[in-house]
Amino acid sequence: MKIINAFFLTVLFGSSAVAQKQTLTGEQIFRIQRSHNPVEIVKWLDDDSFITQKRENDKISFSMVKIKTKEQISLNENETAQYLPKQLKKLESGNGDIIYEGETLAQGNNRNQELSPDGKYIAYTRNNDLYTMRLLDKKEFRLTHDGSDVILNGYASWVYMEEILGRSSHYKAFWWSPDSKTIAFFRTDDSKVPTFTVTDCPGQHGYVETLRYPKPGDPNPEIKTGFVNPEGTKTVWADFSQTDDQYFGKPCWTPSGRSIWMQWMNRDQNNYKIFDVNINTGEKTEIYSETQKAWIDIDKGNIINFLSDGRAIIISDRSGYFHLYLHAGDGSLINPVTCGDFTVLDILKIDEKNRTVYFTCYRDNVACTDFYAASFDGKKLQRLSFGNYTHRISLSPNARYFVSSYSNVNTPVKAGLFSTKGKQIMDLDDSRNEQNEVYDWPATELITVRSKDDKYDLPMRVTLPVKMEKDRKYPVLIDVYGGPAAVTVRQGWTGNAKLLNWYSHEGLIHVSLDHRGSLHFGKKGQEEMHRNLGAVEVSDYADCVKWLIENTQADPERICINGFSYGGYITCFALAYAPDVFTHGIAGGSVTDWMLYDAPYTERYMDHPKDNPDGYMQSSVMTHAEKLKGKLLLTHGLLDENVHAQNTFQLVSALEDLNKDFELVVYPSSRHGYGGAKSVHFRNLQIRFVYEHLLRKPVPEVLKKEMKFP
Repeated sequence: MKIINAFFLTVLFGSSAVAQKQTLTGEQIFRIQRSHNPVEIVKWLDDDSFITQKRENDKISFSMVKIKTKEQISLNENETAQYLPKQLKKLESGNGDIIYEGETLAQGNNRNQELSPDGKYIAYTRNNDLYTMRLLDKKEFRLTHDGSDVILNGYASWVYMEEILGRSSHYKAFWWSPDSKTIAFFRTDDSKVPTFTVTDCPGQHGYVETLRYPKPGDPNPEIKTGFVNPEGTKTVWADFSQTDDQYFGKPCWTPSGRSIWMQWMNRDQNNYKIFDVNINTGEKTEIYSETQKAWIDIDKGNIINFLSDGRAIIISDRSGYFHLYLHAGDGSLINPVTCGDFTVLDILKIDEKNRTVYFTCYRDNVACTDFYAASFDGKKLQRLSFGNYTHRISLSPNARYFVSSYSNVNTPVKAGLFSTKGKQIMDLDDSRNEQNEVYDWPATELITVRSKDDKYDLPMRVTLPVKMEKDRKYPVLIDVYGGPAAVTVRQGWTGNAKLLNWYSHEGLIHVSLDHRGSLHFGKKGQEEMHRNLGAVEVSDYADCVKWLIENTQADPERICINGFSYGGYITCFALAYAPDVFTHGIAGGSVTDWMLYDAPYTERYMDHPKDNPDGYMQSSVMTHAEKLKGKLLLTHGLLDENVHAQNTFQLVSALEDLNKDFELVVYPSSRHGYGGAKSVHFRNLQIRFVYEHLLRKPVPEVLKKEMKFP
């Protein structure tokens, strides 16, 4: 275990500097900003100037920054309009209508409308068929003719949207070629996928909704990839067997548009391949293959990054961490671009002229996002960011300069202009204000706790109560998500988090933490979760809690874990699996048994149920429910089509059969996450739980007023 540091000594026993600060009243916590809104970069005009915006109260002001002279020139309304003209969308979607340059071209259920790169056609789907419209004469072309409730052309099935293409796709499953001559699209056959039914309770007869939803071991959607010209005169199908048990990632057009790279994955999700497919014949050529012992992520959106000459930078974690690899146009490896025990996050720019790639990563400090450059040949790796900060980067068009907005848990956001040659050009803003120095705000620190097997330094972000009393024990509220490769702990400023500040003044220790399977530790840590979700995460969390109890004044009888979705699963599992550590839990939208979640996500980590029956049993909350002895609050949206409410209800049934005490709140007409008035009710439900079970006193009237209590 890590020894206690100066941060805890200062907070626990006080200092003269802290004692001199003014105590905040309840009203002040919700009225006073600990830091002001930092300046934000809006637009680079060129490599020598950019526009920033500043938000103060309800006003937004704009300035131009000239790099050579280091001037910051305020812009009036007319100047702002000159440099930041309103971008009128040529193509608009109004409730499914196609509206182009203000003219309604078609009405109805037209989804995912997209202009061709040359601006001559609009592609869209309607009733699960793919269409285009030629703008020259407004003529519509129907490209597919078999769309139905189970045959989806250019429109993704639910599980592909959720787990592979991503929610940002909005179910879109077609892609224009760069030359506008071809559209690639998925034809999905959902006929073998089991139907799941969700119900709701409005009106006299209620509401029923059905969804094709594959659970572990079920048949998945069958996918064909087609290539069709914009007027539908010819369709070619890629040479894959539709009936094979497989997954396809988002296809990536080569720069020429004459072929396409298709991402393929076996059902076990441990063999990833890229095929170069001839769009005129459908013939495929395997150009890349990767196998790992645990799993490979096909849903990572930036795996393939083409250069203009057809080469590509591919992102893979086959070394144990996500890294960049330069590949030839035929898929063969040229060389690694990055390597080492750190994780590459996002590519910000590929500078082909200077053979340099700019990217963010986790490398130098715990939970910090840093900014780096690497040469294509992998021989030069340069850190461009600095300090123990998380950096949010805006890079100039030619990569000569960058603006970083940087902060850590104790430093409000600063913004500065820097050259990629390593020089600071100028300061742009410091969001610290005088309220920081005048009032007694809670102190936050990011620390690490050594895991009990002595393999990992687990990151933990801790905010202790203000003015702690030496002989008093304090309750702990832990926020978690906890899924594989997820990150909860970040080195960044959250000084204006009003409810967190309030809780600190009320005497609550607030914690966020990450386990060995988080992205901080790469695939090495994640592999320890393989085939047995729950146990590894909760064991690491328990180590962190034990450290808190030993090194701070955390009350072992009031340790509350709070999470939603996977975090809800971890909350339920923690109270059942480690009941002597976790005494309270607030769980929303929870998976409670991995047999009840969708096949692609679950089997990626747990394998097929027939190959891992013991793992599925041990990872189920119901298996350990008999040991639960703490206070558990369960919530679920009745219309949740993602994590079905049957998860919570099966746990409820098990707890009832075991005569266990728990609380349950159901949100009718709510899906995976509660909106509107129900989100307010859920927030206040959590506050009531914290006060009743952790703080053990009534909710103060000032908080009721601020949080809109009834």
